[in-house]
Amino acid sequence: MPHTAENRYAQDWNGYSEEWDRRYGREYAHLGDEWNDDGTAARQRDEHYFRLYAERFLRPDMTVLELGPGGGKWTVRIAPLVSKVIVLDVAEAMLARTRARCESLGITNVEYVHADGKSFHPVASASIDMFFSYDVFVHIALEDTFPYAGEIARVLRPGGLSVCHYAVSSTPGGLSRIEQNSWWYRGGERTLGQFYYFSSEAIRRMYEHVGLYPAEMHEEWCHCVIVARRLGESLIPALEAALRQAIAGDAGSAARREAVATLRTLPAQLDAMLGGILPRLEQATTPQGTIAAVQDIRRLWRGQ
Repeated sequence: MPHTAENRYAQDWNGYSEEWDRRYGREYAHLGDEWNDDGTAARQRDEHYFRLYAERFLRPDMTVLELGPGGGKWTVRIAPLVSKVIVLDVAEAMLARTRARCESLGITNVEYVHADGKSFHPVASASIDMFFSYDVFVHIALEDTFPYAGEIARVLRPGGLSVCHYAVSSTPGGLSRIEQNSWWYRGGERTLGQFYYFSSEAIRRMYEHVGLYPAEMHEEWCHCVIVARRLGESLIPALEAALRQAIAGDAGSAARREAVATLRTLPAQLDAMLGGILPRLEQATTPQGTIAAVQDIRRLWRGQ
């Protein structure tokens, strides 16, 4: 998702915002309400998804990062239950709509960040208790989705939680939807609303690669919501971030040099982390003590 004038994600969703009032303004109060409309005034389906994928995890002391708030449908539900919400979007019009909706309700604990289209910067590493994104990654191309998985791991604190929604092709519903919609998107001229499909196993492997460990996977029709944790202190997020930076930087560039410099520091960091554990492993006299030390070493390598 390069952040340029040609960024098609920004173009698509800023454009959608521009035409939304004409297409939906008479029927709905806020952008996003047209999605998942179950015909009930109480929006029972939205409330069900909120309870299942957000509310049960939220705590008053949390900082939550939401990617792709759209019109703020989930933001206004999350914000009253936590300390702070950071909303990140490449489409400035969506941030403006979310801000307006929050301010109309007197919600003041939301920070609005215009994304660079490549990462979650300027969100600091290990600063987020929960990452949340629903109805967003279904529209993000596969080559952009993988780097974002690394960014989820980077920004989460040890023990932090991620709840993210994807499109999957590994279900009968997924294959059916691909067949039904392929004619519309095949030419490449239309990209607004296009889905990009994973298998559930591919999502699991992608998460494990970057140091996130799936706790729950919920499949429904052509969708999958994965609940994952960054467990314990681990070098994997820092390692993956440096490797992504190295891939993105040209030979001799400052980015490539910085990535290599970071990689050179990792062995010393690992040695320092192991320093307090290895003596325990050497001196353990019980199976329980030995296993406890082994588990701590695994957390350093895998965050698990």
